[in-house]
Amino acid sequence: MRIAANRPGALLGSVAGVLDRLLSTGSRVRRAIRGYALAGRFAARGDNFAFDPDGVYTCHTIEVGRNVDLGYQPILMATRSRIRIGDNVMFGPEVTIRGGNHRIDQVGLPMIAVRKQPGDDTQDRGVTIGDDVWVGTRAVILHGVTIGRGAVIGAGAVVTRSVPPYAVAAGNPARVVRLRWPVETIRAHERQLYPAERRLTDAELAGLADLPVPGPRHAPQTKSLTTGVQAR
Repeated sequence: MRIAANRPGALLGSVAGVLDRLLSTGSRVRRAIRGYALAGRFAARGDNFAFDPDGVYTCHTIEVGRNVDLGYQPILMATRSRIRIGDNVMFGPEVTIRGGNHRIDQVGLPMIAVRKQPGDDTQDRGVTIGDDVWVGTRAVILHGVTIGRGAVIGAGAVVTRSVPPYAVAAGNPARVVRLRWPVETIRAHERQLYPAERRLTDAELAGLADLPVPGPRHAPQTKSLTTGVQAR
């Protein structure tokens, strides 16, 4: 929209302001009604669940934990599989999660005409996102992917493979750039946030040992590890 320096005039500006407030109020009411209507359709949802009513969701296949924010206008679609999201997860704007795929191996048929056989889940493997995950703006997560606890997915990443716990992944296709912290710091972090039965096992932590660790610019903030609530 292009507007001259002397436009709109005072009267037109005032009228436009009133109309804008009226339309905004109507939009908020519409969003609230749609939000309440959608909330009950999710397969499961925990407390303090925030989502954009104008996003796109196959609600009946989506399970969401506690304290989750799905961000602005996400697309979460899984027709024949499940999207499972843990606790304390946050999305940036316009994240896409696809819990399925299309077959491209049928000769003599256009791809749009190919139908999946009953019981064939090779193209519909779902997506699982662990606790305490941050997914950046416009990231795309494809079917069959598991995002480990505490991981960070960079803005614009296209995630085609599973991401280990506490890893930072970025790029297209996404790859692990580094861990958030060294393994011993992850162990200390886990002790403060989770009871013993929910912490990563020694074997799981050992599996992270070969991944890159933060450099000097990304040194762990040890202060936060001494102020958290102790898990019992």
